[in-house]
Amino acid sequence: MLEVMNKYSIVMNKYFLFTVAMLAFIACGNKTANSSNLQDSTAVADSVSGVGSSDLWSEDAVESQVRKMYARLNDMDKRGIVSISLLDKEFCTGYFNGLKQNIEKHDANAMGDNRFYGDEEGYRWMHGKMPLTIESVKVELLTGNMANATVRFATKNGGSNEITLEMWLENGQWRVNNFIDTKAFGKNGFIGMMERYARDNNIPFEAGEESAEGSTPSTADYDVSVRTTDLDSEKPRYEAIIRINGKTVQVAEGYTEGYPQDMLKSFGNVWQADVNFDGYDDVLISLGLEPVSDQVFKLYDAWIYNPNDGKFHKSPTFRDICNPEIDAKKKRILSHYVARDGHTKVYSAHYWQRDGSIQEMGDSWTK
Repeated sequence: MLEVMNKYSIVMNKYFLFTVAMLAFIACGNKTANSSNLQDSTAVADSVSGVGSSDLWSEDAVESQVRKMYARLNDMDKRGIVSISLLDKEFCTGYFNGLKQNIEKHDANAMGDNRFYGDEEGYRWMHGKMPLTIESVKVELLTGNMANATVRFATKNGGSNEITLEMWLENGQWRVNNFIDTKAFGKNGFIGMMERYARDNNIPFEAGEESAEGSTPSTADYDVSVRTTDLDSEKPRYEAIIRINGKTVQVAEGYTEGYPQDMLKSFGNVWQADVNFDGYDDVLISLGLEPVSDQVFKLYDAWIYNPNDGKFHKSPTFRDICNPEIDAKKKRILSHYVARDGHTKVYSAHYWQRDGSIQEMGDSWTK
């Protein structure tokens, strides 16, 4: 029933009968929080997704969506018509569908082995005999808009297989961005194969990926989604996908230090705030928590908006400010640490310089 793909799908065929239906959720289109002050990581889940987000930001909500997706697949099979395109549109992220659409356009004009998809590529959703029976769903909440769901399926012979789905919270719904099976798709999963194929064939990563035309838009029109990777490495990475009107205009990449896993809980959370006081909102990416002595510091990368080129440029020094707070009235950035008594906060003030650097100036004070 399942068809072989082109030269990229040869890798998958070897493992196909052992590969579970996989779904992943891309981080597309979540509105970030506009704020004059940085928020705790627990607040960002509510701020990025709008109404009802507190209910969505839970393991139960992710598991419920996973079961809903496979129930829909089983219902299609029962009716005798399984539409992979409909499943993708209903349950996958905008990023996934935009990339898939552009690859399909390329495939329509490609010859022979240079095609990514075969006539049917439903192996991502289906495994073995239908209907699919879910034994368990294990959910790991990662950042303010991203989670992993490892789904274990019962097989016909009494065994089981599993797949990990990268889920992204998008427009009030958990959606699949990546189907992860390292044996079948490699380290970066199915979305990694799609992106690699797109790069090799000069295929845009999203429909309408070219920069928006016309006058410079307000930064309020931008939305930002973040994907974190290499969480077990010495320097975990992030990719902040910046869009306007659904079109990708920039992918900002950075890294954090290899803090203990429990310190990376907020890594990838994103806010928009005017941190250099020029009237334009900038993008701040949480780098997690840095353990220092008897306390922890919140650290951020700041991507500063430049109205001249419409791009965001990373500040090389903002991440050195611990526990930053924005003081819009005095146009400065405050930082603090906790004194040895365990409760007194020691503050200092940082100011932007003409060259774009940030310098600490003046005496510190306690609060």
